[in-house]
Amino acid sequence: PSDAEVVYATAFAHESGRGSDVSSSYDTLVSKIGGKKAQSVRALCWALLWGKTTGNTVNNARDKLVKFQWMQLRTVDLFVVGYYGPLFLVIGVLNKILEVAPSIPKVVSAVVGAVLWLPQALNIIPLGVASIVLNLGVV
Repeated sequence: PSDAEVVYATAFAHESGRGSDVSSSYDTLVSKIGGKKAQSVRALCWALLWGKTTGNTVNNARDKLVKFQWMQLRTVDLFVVGYYGPLFLVIGVLNKILEVAPSIPKVVSAVVGAVLWLPQALNIIPLGVASIVLNLGVV
């Protein structure tokens, strides 16, 4: 695929959002679709990276809990399950519902996406702000 969005998203995924390939493909993306749309694509890439990373951490900790491997649990595992577990439970339930739901119009799909974005943002913002403060503003 040669679409600028796909090229950028692929570079972003391979380099976890950082690196020269990400920067150059973002510049190309801006020139192809404009700054506002490029910012939206970048925000989506960050949200997907957060979801992948956090989801893997939640799943790993959940598996340790379910398999009674409690001595292998770290403090961060318990924090992540407690903090993000409910959000990922809601996402999982919604995914199961959507598997059997009939097709919906694009506008309804967009509304569902916007509604789902809100709890994700509410979970990300406090830790994001804390991270920025603890890292003295370096993102």
